[in-house]
Amino acid sequence: MSFLSQPPSLHYLRDAYQSKFLIGTALSVRSLRGEDEGSTTVAQNHFNAFTAENSMKPALLQPSPGEFHWEEADRLLDLAESCGAVTVGHTLVWHEQTPRWFFETPNGAPLNREAALNNMQTHIAAVVGRYRGRVKQWDVVNEAISDEQGEELRPSPWLQAVGEEFIAEAFRAAHKADPEAVLIYNDYNIELSGKRDKTLRLMKRLLDQEVPVHAVGIQGHWHLDYPALEEIECAIELFASLGLRVMITELDIGVLPAQYQGANIQSRQTLTPEMNPYTEVLPEAVAQQQAERYEQIFQLFLRYQTVIDRVSFWGVHDGISWLNHFPIWGRTDYPLLFDRAYQPKPAFHALMGLEDSFSHSSTPLTTMAPTVLAT
Repeated sequence: MSFLSQPPSLHYLRDAYQSKFLIGTALSVRSLRGEDEGSTTVAQNHFNAFTAENSMKPALLQPSPGEFHWEEADRLLDLAESCGAVTVGHTLVWHEQTPRWFFETPNGAPLNREAALNNMQTHIAAVVGRYRGRVKQWDVVNEAISDEQGEELRPSPWLQAVGEEFIAEAFRAAHKADPEAVLIYNDYNIELSGKRDKTLRLMKRLLDQEVPVHAVGIQGHWHLDYPALEEIECAIELFASLGLRVMITELDIGVLPAQYQGANIQSRQTLTPEMNPYTEVLPEAVAQQQAERYEQIFQLFLRYQTVIDRVSFWGVHDGISWLNHFPIWGRTDYPLLFDRAYQPKPAFHALMGLEDSFSHSSTPLTTMAPTVLAT
């Protein structure tokens, strides 16, 4: 009997963590258009939080001023509500996949600050307002922290057009449109010390200004041997110490050789056979190593279940993972819990097995010294 036809009595992943935190996944436009029914079946069975992988980004929702394309986003809401899942909106403000009209005139000249800020606020009001009360969590600002040493914020079109205040204004606009929604700052590598410290400083400034930011989203694009668990644990503790909730928003564990750590979609490398070793099948030893890594990471999450509200995987199965094309186009990666035939992998079974072995102690295990924030 195939996995997709197994009876409802199967113990699903969402059930194993029902009393701990939401277990989410990201759904692609293909899935929302009904072109990958296996993905939607797995999602409905195993996950209780659905994120729009692309269908709620500005370029897809509003490619031209006032021209809204709601179809795929509406389908995500309908799918989530049909199975009692929480909908996560991703993402309102980002430097990528945002049309130039947000920042420029039709002839390419930069907009003044007031016009650019108005475009952002109007977009947020329309999108969050349409889904008020239905989208429970929003990634409001995505990847605003710089990767460069000595530089706090990424020199994005939003920063150039509006100034640092664009972050606070985005959260205020989202809160005004839906005062009940959980509002998240989302980024990659913010579990690592340098970028983590910048994020802590930003969050502290926002909270001191009474900006309605409720949670930090640690993306979690990780690998078999990095980052260190101690780094992740320290980040969870420090963000929680500010009174913020913690979300793991885009989790995957790549198994291929890597020369780049992060999620800057402009980073690209050349495809070589050495960088794409598992074109036919994932060796069992590597699958077991991945399962052990997922188990260790979830043991950590479970120790902090009092501050973690959601753990979302970035995709449903290996065949549609973005890591097949990032940072090297055309590779065959295996980063998720389900394989290309929608079958559960050793990593899935490892996470299901944690339910019985988990001790409910929440005692932090980190030995890293707390970061001292510069004021």
